[in-house]
Amino acid sequence: MPTHYRAPVEFSEAVRRRRMVRSFTNEPVDDDVVRRVLDAARRGPSAGYSQGVEFVLITDPAKRATIAATGDEMFEQLQRPNFAAQAPVHVVVCVSPAIYTDRYHESDKQEVVSETSDDDLWKVPYWYADAGAALSLLLLAAVDEGIAAAFIGGVEHELIRDLVGMPSSYVPVGIALLGHEAPDAKQYGDVAARPRKRRPYNEVVHENTW
Repeated sequence: MPTHYRAPVEFSEAVRRRRMVRSFTNEPVDDDVVRRVLDAARRGPSAGYSQGVEFVLITDPAKRATIAATGDEMFEQLQRPNFAAQAPVHVVVCVSPAIYTDRYHESDKQEVVSETSDDDLWKVPYWYADAGAALSLLLLAAVDEGIAAAFIGGVEHELIRDLVGMPSSYVPVGIALLGHEAPDAKQYGDVAARPRKRRPYNEVVHENTW
């Protein structure tokens, strides 16, 4: 058996082990691993098969430092390491609403939605649902590859656009961080002041009625 063989993780085990890691080592992530993670992420469901979710892979140290620096003040106040600065791989998850709205004006979709106004059609901006689905696949793929991952939101849109040359028609939803978990990661399990437990099944699943 080749030395690089990696046994796949069962889906239920990947879901159970999936968590946000907030401390990374400086060990790089293999290029092939990153490619497989992103290949999995791009296979998420897509409204109208519009495929309007895209990714910007950032490994350049200067660009990663620029992104991470926006959180320096917060992490200083929390007295925690800036895990965005530690992660060797940043993946900007972005969407183009225009790709979706254009897709639904094509003839085959108009056969279905022609009598629905754009305001009604997009009461729920499904491009964000697609971005979330892609992100979930990315995080699960990271578990399958044996690497650590996290996600940061609240990114400065113009900073990201300027940094990577992103067209203004795209929205940077957030940044996935990939790397190798540091030994002290579990003590930084959450950036909140108080730890929170996962809500039980019966509180979040409503059967037939609320």
